[in-house]
Amino acid sequence: MGAGAVHSRPEPVDWAETRRLILADLEVYALWYPRFSADRPAWQRLLYVLFRTETFGAALRYRLQILLCSLGLRPLGTLLASWNQALSNVSIGHDVRIGGGVHLVHGFIVINGRTRIGKNATIAPYATLGLSNSSRVVFGSPGPTLGDDVFIGSGARLLGPLQIGDRVQIGANAVVLDDVPSDHSAVGVPARSFPRRPHA
Repeated sequence: MGAGAVHSRPEPVDWAETRRLILADLEVYALWYPRFSADRPAWQRLLYVLFRTETFGAALRYRLQILLCSLGLRPLGTLLASWNQALSNVSIGHDVRIGGGVHLVHGFIVINGRTRIGKNATIAPYATLGLSNSSRVVFGSPGPTLGDDVFIGSGARLLGPLQIGDRVQIGANAVVLDDVPSDHSAVGVPARSFPRRPHA
């Protein structure tokens, strides 16, 4: 899908898919507590991480929000989204779809529009992903599409129907208005991308 393409309606999710995504998120957060998480049942890890980290609760509430909307209970989904914003300063729209293994580092995150984020994304505080009202992009619902293993730095902005590849790193306070290929970094205002150096 090109940068100017219009996203289709977001796909609904059922309980089985929601559970799979929650468990994938849990695995990422549990990495911070290896001694506790090693051989514990999933429900114990979930409760432990839920009470130890503020943003796992935000990720969990987002997953349940999307499930409620998919089940036709949109008012309850909206209520849960409002609760998420009040408790964690995390605002994620109903049309956003995020793959498993998301890590919200802290709050003050806004994701809106028909934004798609792949697996194992890390999103730092004060990041904004979604709609653009620039002269180059007509204001509307399409947001960016991100690949897998993407890192979004603190204060970064990804605006409009962008295509962000796999293993991309977005620098702190970058304003991304153009596509970024896989295995690239993007920094600056407006952001410019360059290939990432391979690990030694």
